[in-house]
Amino acid sequence: MAEPLTVRVGVGWNPFDRVSVGGPLFWDTVERLERDGWDSLWLSDVATGAGVAPLPMLAAVAARTERLKLGTSVLNAPPRNPLLLARELSTVDVISGGRLFPAFGIGQANPVELAALGLTRDERGARLEECMHVIRELWRGDPVTYHGRFSTLEGVTLSPRPSRARIEPWLGGSTPAAVRRVGRIADGWLASAISPETFAGLVEVLREAAAAAGRAVPEDHFGTVFFVAGSQAEAEPVRHIRDDLATVGVGADETRELLYAFREAGATKFVLYPLAPDPRPLLEELRELVAELEAQPVYR
Repeated sequence: MAEPLTVRVGVGWNPFDRVSVGGPLFWDTVERLERDGWDSLWLSDVATGAGVAPLPMLAAVAARTERLKLGTSVLNAPPRNPLLLARELSTVDVISGGRLFPAFGIGQANPVELAALGLTRDERGARLEECMHVIRELWRGDPVTYHGRFSTLEGVTLSPRPSRARIEPWLGGSTPAAVRRVGRIADGWLASAISPETFAGLVEVLREAAAAAGRAVPEDHFGTVFFVAGSQAEAEPVRHIRDDLATVGVGADETRELLYAFREAGATKFVLYPLAPDPRPLLEELRELVAELEAQPVYR
């Protein structure tokens, strides 16, 4: 019999919140996530949007927690220098004792964001792939010499040394091109703003791309992000994302349906983004059903 796949559910901080992140509400929520057994905390990364820079904040969370995993959903890699990013990731990994789980992406195609970061839309994919390659090589611990399109390293050794011998980067994205990139170079996939039916189709695209590259992405490394809300009014601001494909669970019943539908489609890792100004009551309401889902083995 095949080994069971683990189902895990984490929580993302509301990416539209410009007020609470870093304040008393945020820290009380972090304490509850740690205490109540949630798998992880995830922070978004949009330079021109709301919220905080994810890596410094995750370092602060690492210092105040012992068990909670720490994720980026997703980290915009193209504008960042790979060496500096590798050092920042390694530092957070050391502070957290190996609890950092970075997911990378090409960032938003918003012209305002691209201009602010000095990027062109067409080169983002190449920058992302080179960045991931450099980080992987540096993470191994040996001196790295590399001459790439955007980066040049001559015998550079990463410091501090990360807690783990190997980084397992995930990639975001919900298009066939993005998912084929996951199959070629990443260790996991974190989708967003798609339906369970679309997710299932893209899982097949990912498997085929990985097989064509002579590799495999672990079956329990397929995940998705979706929003949760306590009411229709809370859900309304995100309904327009991705041509009405922003997935929102309103209340415990709809959230349960989405979790099980995505699990049937191939997902075993989930990040729930509460849209409520105060996420604590909704998270308390959802905790029992999440524990139920995580306790059920998945075989494929």
